[in-house]
Amino acid sequence: MLGVGVCDIIWRMNRQAFSLIELLIVVTIIAILVGVALPYYQDYVKETRLTKAKHELDIIKQALIKHDTFEDRLYIASDPRVLLGKYLQDLPRDPWGRDYEIDWVKGQVRSLGPDHSLDRDNITVDYKPPLTLQKATWVDSDNNRQISQDDYLRLEFSRFLDGTGTAPLTYSNSSDSGNLWFSEDVAIGALVGTSVAQIPGYYTNEILIPFGPTASATALNLGSSTVGISISNASGTGIKDYSGRAACGSAGEFPAVEVIIKAN
Repeated sequence: MLGVGVCDIIWRMNRQAFSLIELLIVVTIIAILVGVALPYYQDYVKETRLTKAKHELDIIKQALIKHDTFEDRLYIASDPRVLLGKYLQDLPRDPWGRDYEIDWVKGQVRSLGPDHSLDRDNITVDYKPPLTLQKATWVDSDNNRQISQDDYLRLEFSRFLDGTGTAPLTYSNSSDSGNLWFSEDVAIGALVGTSVAQIPGYYTNEILIPFGPTASATALNLGSSTVGISISNASGTGIKDYSGRAACGSAGEFPAVEVIIKAN
C-alpha cells in the first residue's frame, strides 16, 4: 500500500509540472508581446522627452522675454544660467542630459536633441517676434529743438539686424519702392541723398538715418508722419535678421503697419 501511495504522489506531481514544449510556447508568446509592445514604449519615451524639452524651453523663453522687457539692454549670452536667480528659479538639463543653449543673435533658445550634433533633430523655440520695425524717433543732436542738419532718425527693430552683404538702403514715398517708405508728407530730400549707409557689421537692432543740409522744420510732421518697410525690401541685400528672413512688410513675409515718427 505504501508503494502505491508514493507512486500516486509522484504521478500527481508530474501532472502539475510544465512540459518543455509548454515552456517554449509560453516564452514565444512573451517574446511576441514584448516585440509588439516595445516600439510603442519607445515612442512613448521619445514623446515624453520631447514634451519635457518643449516645456522647459518655453520656461526659458518667458524668462528671456522678461529680461528684454525689464533690462536696459538685450540679452547677449549663450548660457541661460545667467538668468538664474532673477528670471529663472531653476534650470534643469534637457532630457538627454545636456545644457540648453541660447542663440541670442537669432533670438532663439534650443536643445540639440538626442544626437547633440545634427540640426535635423534640434528643438528650437523663438523668444523674439519676427523682425519688425517697432519704433521711429527723431533725435535732436544739436538740441536746437527743430529738425536740422546732423539730426537723425532712429529706427528700432525687434531683432538684431544682419548687415552681411547688404547694399546701401534706399527709401522713397512709395510702399513698393526701395527698402523703407515714408508717408507723402516726409520730404525725402531732407534726408541724406536717397540712401543711407548699409546696416553696420556689428550687432545692432537700430538703423540711423541722418538729415542733410536741406533739413528743416517742414521735413516731416512729428506725431503723424510715418515710416515702414517697403514691399520691395529683399532678404538678400535689404533689411533682414540673422536667420536670413527679410523684415515684416517685405514681399513674402508677414504684413506690417507703418510706424509713426515721434520726438525722442
